[in-house]
Amino acid sequence: MGRAVIRSVDPARDADAVQDLCLRAADYITLETGAPPPPDYASKLLAEAPPALPPEDVLAFCAEQEGKLAAVVTCLRNFYQTREWYMGLLLVDPAARGAGLGARMAGHVFDLARAQGASCIRVAVLDANPRGRRFWQREGFVPERAVPADPDGDGHARHVLKLNWEEAPCD
Repeated sequence: MGRAVIRSVDPARDADAVQDLCLRAADYITLETGAPPPPDYASKLLAEAPPALPPEDVLAFCAEQEGKLAAVVTCLRNFYQTREWYMGLLLVDPAARGAGLGARMAGHVFDLARAQGASCIRVAVLDANPRGRRFWQREGFVPERAVPADPDGDGHARHVLKLNWEEAPCD
């Protein structure tokens, strides 16, 4: 595959392409939700945000490779606190996995967050996804806390990992 170009996602323009990627990467979505992505999965993914967070702090980026999306990452700026970021989902096409695209996507978000003065970034990883946890730890994240499974939610325990960029870490 050729070199991927990373750009911002336009939810209105890119929803169909993100949905196509979600179908190709349905293994992860099925792991998390217990079912393949429904037809509106991408639209909901690109609109998902805490109610108090302004729309300009809800970000998504994609990597285009050979005319189609090969990866997408969603993130929240100023969440939980001002200057803290949160990565919601990093999804890579199975055909592009293992070639460094996930690390490039994460690095793109890290660079943007640091350029905007972020003190840290967090990610929550499913307990059922040890490969994902190893990926984030290779990227420099350290465990912050474990979140038990919520029987009223998706039933997954999670590990919240954090990457600090300042000597005085975020709370």
